Amino acid sequence: MKIDVFPHIMPRRYFDRMIQVAPPGMALQKRMTGIPVLVDVEQRLRIMDRYEGYVQVLTLANPPIEIVGSPDATPGLARLANDGMAEVVAKHPDRFPGFVASLPMNNPDAAVREIDRAIDDLGATGVQIYTNVAGRPLDSPEYQPVFARMAQRDLPIWMHPARPATFADYAGEKRSKFDMWWAFGWPYETSVAMGRLVFSGIFDRHPRLKIITHHLGAMVPFCAGRVGGGLDQLGSRSDDPEDMGRSTTSGCSTATPRSSARGMPWSPGSNSSGPTTSCSAPTCPSIPKKARDSSAIRSRR
Repeated sequence: MKIDVFPHIMPRRYFDRMIQVAPPGMALQKRMTGIPVLVDVEQRLRIMDRYEGYVQVLTLANPPIEIVGSPDATPGLARLANDGMAEVVAKHPDRFPGFVASLPMNNPDAAVREIDRAIDDLGATGVQIYTNVAGRPLDSPEYQPVFARMAQRDLPIWMHPARPATFADYAGEKRSKFDMWWAFGWPYETSVAMGRLVFSGIFDRHPRLKIITHHLGAMVPFCAGRVGGGLDQLGSRSDDPEDMGRSTTSGCSTATPRSSARGMPWSPGSNSSGPTTSCSAPTCPSIPKKARDSSAIRSRR
C-alpha cells in the first residue's frame, strides 16, 4: 500500500462558499479554481485507479482558511471543509482511510474547539496549519493553545507553507517575480516556521508533539550541515538578545542548535531528520488505527 499523507482536496460545498466570500485577488485563487480534480471526487478516483494500492489521507487545499474570511466567518468555513472531507472518507473508506482537519487559525479559541469536534465527532487523524497565520508567526502566544491541545491529543499536526506572490523577493519591490515566492519561498518559509517553533521552546514544553512538514521537510534535510554548524554560533552575529535562543533564562529551548536541527520532525512521514518519502500502513501515524489494522491485514495476504 502507498499512503499519500499530503494530497489536497476542496469539498464542493466548501469550494462554493469560499468563492463567494473570498476577497478579490486572493492568493492562489486562480490556481486552485483551475484544477478540477480538487473538487471532483470521481475524477480523482479515476486518476488514483492508475496506481495499484494507492490511498490518500485528505488535506484541504490552499489558500489558508484564515485569509479567506474574518475571524467571525472562518469557524463556519472550517466546519464546512471538515464535514465535507469526513463525508468523502465515509463514502470511500478504502480509498481515503482518513482526513486532516483544517482550523480557523485567525480565531484561536474556535480553532481549539474545532480540534475537539473534528477528532471526536468526525474522526480526524490530525490537523493542518500553515507556516504563518495571515502573516503572524506560529510561535506567537495566541496560537500556543492549538499546539498544547494537539500534544494532549497525541495526534500529528500537518504544516503547509503559506507565502504569496505579494511577499516580495526584495524590500524595494512590491511583489515576488517569476514564481520565486513558490519555488524557493515555500521551502524557506517552512524551515523558518519550524526553526522558530524549535527555538521558542515548544518541543521542550511538548516533547511528544508531532509535526509533519510538507515538501520533503523543506531545507533542513538538505542543508543540515550548514544549519547545525551555523546555528551553533547563534548570538555571535548580532546583539539581539532574542538570538540567544539556547538560554534557559529566556524560556526558550534548552537544546543546542545542532541537536535541534537534527532532531526536528522535518520529514514528511516521520519524527526524524532523515528524508522519508513513504510510510508503512501498519505504523503510519497519518491514518486512524482501525484503518492501519485493516491495511496491515491486507498487506499480509
